[in-house]
Amino acid sequence: MTFSYETLGRDAEAETWTASIASHSLKAAVAQGEPQSVLLTLLELTGRQDFADRWAMHITGPNPWDHTFSEADLQQLRSELTAVLLDRFSSNQALTPTEGETDVDGLIDLAQGTPLSKTYHRLAKKEMGLEPDTVGWTKKRPDRAEDVRVAIIGAGPSGITAAIRMQHLGLNFTLFDSAEDFGGTWLHNTYPGCGVDIASHYFSFSYAPNPDWSRYYAKQPEILDYLKKTAESAGLRRHTKFGTEVVAAKFDERDHAWHLTLHSEDGVVSNVSAEILITATGLLSAPRIPDFPGLADFRGLKFHAAQWDHSVDYAGKRVALIGTGASANQIGPTIAPEVDQLTVFQRSAQWNIGVANYLQSVSAGEKWLLANVPEYQRWFRLRTMLSQNDSLRSAAEVDPQWDADDDSISAANAQMREILTQYIKDELGDRQDLLPMALPDYPPFTKRMLRDNGWYRMMRRENVSVVAGRDISFTERGIIDDNGVEHSVDMAVFATGFDASRPLGTLQITGRDGCTIRDIWGDDDPRAHYGITVPGFPNLFVLYGPNTNIGTGGSIILQAETWSRYAAEAIVHMIEHEAAEIECRPEAMQKYNQAMDERLAGMIWSVSKGSTWYRNASGRVVTNMPWSTPEYWEMTQQVRLEDYELSDYNGNRMPTKQTTQIESS
Repeated sequence: MTFSYETLGRDAEAETWTASIASHSLKAAVAQGEPQSVLLTLLELTGRQDFADRWAMHITGPNPWDHTFSEADLQQLRSELTAVLLDRFSSNQALTPTEGETDVDGLIDLAQGTPLSKTYHRLAKKEMGLEPDTVGWTKKRPDRAEDVRVAIIGAGPSGITAAIRMQHLGLNFTLFDSAEDFGGTWLHNTYPGCGVDIASHYFSFSYAPNPDWSRYYAKQPEILDYLKKTAESAGLRRHTKFGTEVVAAKFDERDHAWHLTLHSEDGVVSNVSAEILITATGLLSAPRIPDFPGLADFRGLKFHAAQWDHSVDYAGKRVALIGTGASANQIGPTIAPEVDQLTVFQRSAQWNIGVANYLQSVSAGEKWLLANVPEYQRWFRLRTMLSQNDSLRSAAEVDPQWDADDDSISAANAQMREILTQYIKDELGDRQDLLPMALPDYPPFTKRMLRDNGWYRMMRRENVSVVAGRDISFTERGIIDDNGVEHSVDMAVFATGFDASRPLGTLQITGRDGCTIRDIWGDDDPRAHYGITVPGFPNLFVLYGPNTNIGTGGSIILQAETWSRYAAEAIVHMIEHEAAEIECRPEAMQKYNQAMDERLAGMIWSVSKGSTWYRNASGRVVTNMPWSTPEYWEMTQQVRLEDYELSDYNGNRMPTKQTTQIESS
């Protein structure tokens, strides 16, 4: 495979490059690049086998620190790439690949440090922009496509990428969102310290890489800005109705369309119809505050972390932080230096993992490489992806032969516990008396693994107390902990999570025969085919549906591209077959869910005694998928028409013919 602008899907004429660059500036930029990505870039640009023979063995894994380059190696490696790039820029060369063939697959394996599966190679090329990920018509756009309307609920990451796919197909679509702008959860969550726990250069759309991230793990304002710019660049605003909440959607079997009930901000109720309905409301979108005893009597300030009140100044106040999950892990260390007293009410301690570059800024030189050397950008993105996807999966998989009395599920899980325990001890330093409150009593991966934002160092502060808070109650001026001690507080922040086991909970969705989604799913037992389609609900596609969350590391942005690609292909099938409806067969969903349940039984979330929001009230895992990221991506790369029924406008079943709609950009 040879690299080219065409395979990248970029317009070469739109790129502008400096005709001459000072060698010292270029040398300085290359010196700030990740060594492994520098080598991969050099190998792509030169095809020099002697370079590979000399340096390839020094890449030992996908993390930035996974290498054994000596300082002499690094100087020589950087010098070679600097010379190649200087020649390119000084001679004003077009950005073309090396002459002849480049062993892309060999370089992909080298990027990981070990051989990867064929599926992973395909996924890697897609993420690098080397293979197309668009869905199109098999021939020309059918005339009937003009009459198909698509309603997308939610203008967050999933809604944005779904809209872009509909736009690519030339379909008439409308985005609806109750908020006033794009962003979804990244618009609503604005609490202090809010940020991503997946590396930014992977937590971004494959078709819209961002070379300008200021940090390797960006904070909320920067992520929100990126999402807004992506949507604006795609021209989505003119297709979006903000300040409009979809409260109900009912499928009309006579019209073969969804009738939506809308509520505007000013209270106006209206109705619209669409043949296709795509929900992109997210998994963590409905904040949950438990019904704590005495809460109504509390006279202090109070709000959920996802509904942060920025009119309140927490500086100098006595603050209660209720919860210790992902949001609390970011809030606590951020506000602790400014509050008078921070009291953390903890139901259970969390496992926090330290990441070397979590708090680091991206250097100016690396930003320049990412913006101006496309080869470097795609190799850096690939390596970032490889460092995030299922990076510690083995520690979450049950070993049936493992027998231990500490609730660990495998040797890898037990080893991870030892590593994380030592990390906690190291972070606590001379405050080992805090270890009983800091150390979880369940094995790692039972709950969401957290990136350490400085939690244990926060615990060491004189103005911070972490107390037992499983069964708290409120008084007028404070909170009583599990030991009966009342803590006086001025404000209470609820980092108590979301109704994750109740997807589409805010929507009243009615399918065939007046059956609602709650009739099928109950309050917290959702199931879907690949997490996307549901029998009895024609022309409905659920993005971030049941069992599609990633529990072993990965990017939900990649998942959003995967779900929306699957939905787009199904829609193409329906239109090209001149069908009025496409509906998942019950037996197809049952078969998939049976396989999923069998695989889930071998994951820690199903067997650990520790509590987790991954499970519903009956103990079934309803949020996470058991598959690795490449496995799920491969499963959803083609819509199997035998899994669906197509019906015409008279309600008759239609014969189907499998076609493939993947096209190059």
